[in-house]
Parts: sequence; C-alpha cells; structure tokens
Amino acid sequence: MHRFEQLTDFIAFLESELLLENGEVNENSELRSLRTWSSLNTLILISRVNDETGILIGAGDLVKCITVMDLFNFLNSK
Repeated sequence: MHRFEQLTDFIAFLESELLLENGEVNENSELRSLRTWSSLNTLILISRVNDETGILIGAGDLVKCITVMDLFNFLNSK
C-alpha cells in the first residue's frame, strides 16, 4: 500500500474518484462544498482511500477534515 506523498497526486485521485474536472479541486477546497460531494460518494471515497492506502477513515475522522489539505495531512499522519 502506498500513501499519497504528493498533494498533486492526491488531488488528482480526488478529482477522479469524485468525477470532477481536472483543476476543479485545490488544497483549500472544502470537501463538503465539492460539486459531487454526497453521502454515497463519501462512502465510495472512504472505500477507495482504504484500497489505495490501507488506511480506514472513520466518519469522525472525515468530519474533522474540512479542506482537501486537512484530509491529505490526516492520511499522511497515519
């Protein structure tokens, strides 16, 4: 399993998984403000992050992550 070492790789992953356009997400983007953010996509994202990194994100962990950078830092702290 690997972690997202580069923020740009993580942003590309988010854009792909959330079906967003290239360049639509940046480190300051608020997760819950993303155009395709929904409870279903959140569950899919949690599953895909686990597949890619082996890190299981709990709902409480995700609630604490406001921005893309918050989530990136959380994942890299595990």
